[in-house]
Amino acid sequence: MKVFTSLPFEDHRKRLLYLKIMYFVGSLMCLFYIYRFADAFAAPQYNDILVPLFVTILIGPPLLWYRFKLYAHAAVLLLLSLVFVMIMLIHLTGGLFAPGIYWLAVVPLATAILFGTRGAISGYFCVAATFTVFWLNHNMQTGPNLIPSPQVFREELILNLIVFIGFTSFTTHVYLRNEAAYTQNLREKHNDVENLLRVLLHDIANTLSSMTLQLIRAKEEQSTGGNELEKMERAVQEINNLLNQVRHLKSVKDGKAKLPLRPMSLAKILNDIYENAEALAAPKGIKLSLDMSRDKMLVNAEKTILGNVVLLNIISNAVKFSHPGDRIDIRAFTDEKLVSIVIQDYGVGIPPEILENLFNIASQTNRAGTHGEKGTGYGMPLVKEYIQMLGGSIEVTSAETVTDSHPQGTRVTLKLPLAE
Repeated sequence: MKVFTSLPFEDHRKRLLYLKIMYFVGSLMCLFYIYRFADAFAAPQYNDILVPLFVTILIGPPLLWYRFKLYAHAAVLLLLSLVFVMIMLIHLTGGLFAPGIYWLAVVPLATAILFGTRGAISGYFCVAATFTVFWLNHNMQTGPNLIPSPQVFREELILNLIVFIGFTSFTTHVYLRNEAAYTQNLREKHNDVENLLRVLLHDIANTLSSMTLQLIRAKEEQSTGGNELEKMERAVQEINNLLNQVRHLKSVKDGKAKLPLRPMSLAKILNDIYENAEALAAPKGIKLSLDMSRDKMLVNAEKTILGNVVLLNIISNAVKFSHPGDRIDIRAFTDEKLVSIVIQDYGVGIPPEILENLFNIASQTNRAGTHGEKGTGYGMPLVKEYIQMLGGSIEVTSAETVTDSHPQGTRVTLKLPLAE
């Protein structure tokens, strides 16, 4: 029972599905043999045992798992009842040479699925003990055989083969399908953990770079009363916020919490990250221009995700692939039910083969910046994942040389729905 009750949610639900399959098949078989005892076997006295077992199987397990949520107890009750019915039927129809003797192979399979390794061992022990008893009964010729004729034996054999093959085939199909879904779920959770780690590696590195520059300025301007220390304090707070947000995002992806989206002013978020963006651009002498609508441009968002994970990521890339002295234009404007954010740099552009796989986290898209800055290739896949989480979209166009339709450099266009 401990194995069953301590399972993760997905395993727990999967095993409950197998329990229901066994319940359905076992109930039908019990009902069928109640009829067979009264008709073909002409032995209705055995229904005095089979009918109470059928009622127990029909009512007991559903009552335990639906009414009291005692899944482990329901599994134990169902398995014990079905195994007892199975052994009873095999014993009464010939024991070791019964037409349904091979149903015993299902016992360790069922106990393994529902209770793990300990359940499998219990199933093997049950089958071995049953075979031993049947073998002794056969040697002493004490076992009963209610099958009245060879014709009825053939009917039983064919019926049991059909049901056995159908049951094992269907169960195998369900098992393979569930294992495939479970493996995919594990893969997605692994990717989520990887992505959250990349958020930390990528975005905290940006903030720390900004802090380093501010620390240098603070030392230079200590005697003049500069405000660099105050900027550093804000940067430290941003790192702390980012760490807290990553923890919360992990909970969101695990289904334990909801993403705290609320109407926020895009204009305020852009203004808040502008200082960090300037700090990133300053070492290369790159000028930033920010052009926004006077409207607050309210969007359903979370500040750290939209500010640090999305916008600062894109601006960091624009700085990395711009030449010293270049400029980066940032525009934000509304259009009916959407707000658009366009970040345009005039740097080296993106090669077509990299642009094609820019959002594919498995592809090799990292490359050095114009001053040899190292990249990870994780930034843009993260940006796309989180912009979609916010209900938006992203489009990237780029040219390595000036064309009639596009200046040299890269343009990133984000679109987010306006908050009602």
